[in-house]
Amino acid sequence: MAKRNQLKVRKVGNSLGAIIPKNWEVSEGDILHYEVSQNKIIIDRYESDLEHDRRVIDEGFKDFEKGLIVDNERLKKRIW
Repeated sequence: MAKRNQLKVRKVGNSLGAIIPKNWEVSEGDILHYEVSQNKIIIDRYESDLEHDRRVIDEGFKDFEKGLIVDNERLKKRIW
């Protein structure tokens, strides 16, 4: 059986919140999806990870369109 971890629920203004452990690799502003199933709450980062990957790819294409790329020859000679 997997190790069970705990999140402590705290009052935040008129709402409730929980402190997310750093090893979950969640950043401020990330949107976590959740599902309630009987007596379990399942938190899912999948959609947030996909959105992050899309942003990184889009930034890479912007650099490519601006010509901000380094080919293997320039990389070997450290000319850029």
